[in-house]
Amino acid sequence: MNRKIPDPQPFCTAVPVFFVFLVVAAALAAGCLDHGTVPDINSFLSQRSHESGGDLRAYFLDVGQGDSTLILFKNLTILIDAGEQEKGDVVVRDLQSLGIARIDLLVATHPHSDHIGGMETVIGAVPVTRVVDAGMPHPSPLYARFLDAVEARHIPYTVVHEGDTINLNPALRILVLSPQEQQSGDDLNDNSVVLRISYGTFNILLTGDAGFAAENRMLATGYALDAEILKVAHHGSIYSTGGRFLERVHPEVAVIPVGAANPYGHPADATLAALEQAGCTVYRTDRDGDILVKSDGITYTVQTSRGTENGLFLPVTTGGAPFSTTTATFPTPTPYDVVISETRFNAPGDDRTNLNGEYIRITNRGGGVVNLNGWTLSDRTGSRLYLFPAFLLLPESSVSVFTGTGAINDTALFMGRTSPVWSNSGDDAVLQDERGNTVDRRSGRDGS
Repeated sequence: MNRKIPDPQPFCTAVPVFFVFLVVAAALAAGCLDHGTVPDINSFLSQRSHESGGDLRAYFLDVGQGDSTLILFKNLTILIDAGEQEKGDVVVRDLQSLGIARIDLLVATHPHSDHIGGMETVIGAVPVTRVVDAGMPHPSPLYARFLDAVEARHIPYTVVHEGDTINLNPALRILVLSPQEQQSGDDLNDNSVVLRISYGTFNILLTGDAGFAAENRMLATGYALDAEILKVAHHGSIYSTGGRFLERVHPEVAVIPVGAANPYGHPADATLAALEQAGCTVYRTDRDGDILVKSDGITYTVQTSRGTENGLFLPVTTGGAPFSTTTATFPTPTPYDVVISETRFNAPGDDRTNLNGEYIRITNRGGGVVNLNGWTLSDRTGSRLYLFPAFLLLPESSVSVFTGTGAINDTALFMGRTSPVWSNSGDDAVLQDERGNTVDRRSGRDGS
């Protein structure tokens, strides 16, 4: 089914580029093994304002043999999938228990029932601001009713592809890593929407049911895949979470949404072995209940809770058991001395045919290597023109960001645009780091 629903154009497309360098990060303490015993806990806190530990919270909801992830960032709510049809009420109950009155972004990773079955119930119970989808045609009645519910409520609907960014808050970066615009075959799993959500130096990778083919396609791109938290694809199936993919993602925590005693044998022993080999701490909804990750953009905590018949998000009762908490701490990023050292807003000749005559040069004046991954360039209107890939800017070195296309190297990056982006009469070039802090601004005419 390929339904036409008006596209509000809430997204911008980043141009795929390849890594200039592989960023090598030192691992935290080794020996992280499968997460075993978790205390029986009555509930998570119900009041969002009472929770501490960071602006970003990711709830991996226990919906049995299905997927549903809730992301809360400041006053924003993102729901990714909603489990099987019979779990829709469970998801709604959890949303209501958290005091959520609106979903700002609803993501359907792909049309399988264990991901979109509960969507109709959710849309009927909670107002939704916008919906994104993989756009894969599928004859499922559940998928048809999901699309009907979106259309009936006039919810803006967009099909997303690799390289799209979803802009909800300047401090929250949401990058779509899959599917490709030219969909790969008709396999729904391998065309799942895959999202990398970043806040500061903290990253979550949400993989839907992406299999080996999708993983290999993502590995071939220049996009950053590393993430502290990996939502394991396809409930830990043997057909996902390959060794090369894990090596690139380098997760510290792996979350497996999976139903107890499911008939598929999920999670597969081979997948659990691969995660152990990768040094991950593993959490599973069949054993740990709902899983909550909280981050301040640098550090994070993981909390687990077993469900009760009254629901997970009721207030904690006096004398209740404490949360089981695992904490990992990351070092504060090294200060940097990076500047916009040159601008060329007006290309020589006809700038429409000389796009690479426009450029912004970035220079590292400090003594340390600076990873530009997630940094941005904007103009005087505040429009984000370029999202940097994982690029290491060496001490006393420069890189030029050209408007057009070309082969990237250790001194040149390319926006991949087809028309000029800087004002010929003068502009403002604004460089911001991955946390949205302004690193440097250069205003005026070229060279001024």
